[in-house]
Amino acid sequence: MQRQSSYAQNEGKLYLVPTPIGNLEDITIRAKRILQEADYIAAEDTRTSGILLEKIGVHNHMLSFHKYNSKERAPELVKLMQDGAVIAEISDAGMPVISDPGFVLVQECIKNDIPVVPLPGASAFTTALIASGFDAQPFTYYGFLPRKAGEQKPYFVQMEQAHGTSIFYEAPHRLVKTLSNMATVFAPEREIVAARELTKIHEEFIRGTVQEVSQYFSENQPRGEFVILVSPNTEETEQLSWPELIELVDERVDQGESKKSAIKEVAQANQVSKNELYDRYHQK
Repeated sequence: MQRQSSYAQNEGKLYLVPTPIGNLEDITIRAKRILQEADYIAAEDTRTSGILLEKIGVHNHMLSFHKYNSKERAPELVKLMQDGAVIAEISDAGMPVISDPGFVLVQECIKNDIPVVPLPGASAFTTALIASGFDAQPFTYYGFLPRKAGEQKPYFVQMEQAHGTSIFYEAPHRLVKTLSNMATVFAPEREIVAARELTKIHEEFIRGTVQEVSQYFSENQPRGEFVILVSPNTEETEQLSWPELIELVDERVDQGESKKSAIKEVAQANQVSKNELYDRYHQK
């Protein structure tokens, strides 16, 4: 067991500081103060973050910390904090760690007993969720999906069956292909929302069936970063018995999938406990 005191004085620590996802007025008073007072700011893209920090009046020393150097840079930042430095980690936009390499640094800090202090703030997927019109409890956030259609489809199968709202991010140049791929999996009447340019001047929510939204963007060029939300599956489905679930796992294993992966996918698709399915499968 490990206990963490986030507010001990005179020691190094990591602050996770959210930045605006568009509208600069969304920076919090506390976030701005931490960015001004920190010894260093670890930024995903120092050029992008430099522009943001200049606009909000923060002038501080930045260190590059992104997915390509995170494993090498994290121990260096930990050493600075062990020597007493306070580091604020920021993403290009929104919440650190969410679709951002910050989790690598958080893990290193936890291993080395360095306090991790999270600040609340903007996040694109929660911002889109509360305005989507879909039930916010439960929901599943997938981040960015794989780019290849064949690798996307297992995710869409999960979303098609899910009884909660499903959320993922997509870039504008890939949106049309992704929506077209979705349309091959989902029922034609399934409702989705495409939210773009959140908190910015051209903020927009496009709501409709998978087919309607896919058709809209095939005729209108997508612009801006997108959050895609899929409505819950409200159909009543008969719960499979444990022997039937175990049989589904066996079918996937026979097709070359690992037992661990097959158990996880079957459990998620059928809304049962992965651990219980694991135990029952290995007791058969």
